[in-house]
Amino acid sequence: MSLSYCNQKLSLAVFEMCVSTQCLKNRLRGSIKHGFTAFPQTTFPEGLRQQFSEIKAALSGVRVGGSIEDYPDPIDRMKPSQVRGLLHQIISLREGVAREYYRRAFQGSPKESKDNTTTEDMVQKIAQLMGR
Repeated sequence: MSLSYCNQKLSLAVFEMCVSTQCLKNRLRGSIKHGFTAFPQTTFPEGLRQQFSEIKAALSGVRVGGSIEDYPDPIDRMKPSQVRGLLHQIISLREGVAREYYRRAFQGSPKESKDNTTTEDMVQKIAQLMGR
């Protein structure tokens, strides 16, 4: 799987978390349906693999479908602070993936060398446009 596809899936997951009006646990559960936890660890840049591994481990066993089970899944057993921490980790992972994706996309681009725009500048501009 490509870093581009991974970036898209993580972006959808973060968007889901940000626009939902549900409680934090349901936002977290809703973000998983975009499938970002199914990526192989090697899809991620070296520096983000551990973070992805921690997120994947924390979400292991979470039910995503519409079925209602009699037992709680890992999200149901999390404290609010754990849920917030995991949401923050997912957002941070998405930012790292986006930074690497755009760095690769614009690396060596003639336009980049002409106007001296760095990848970090592009990431900051995108974050500003997204309202961060």
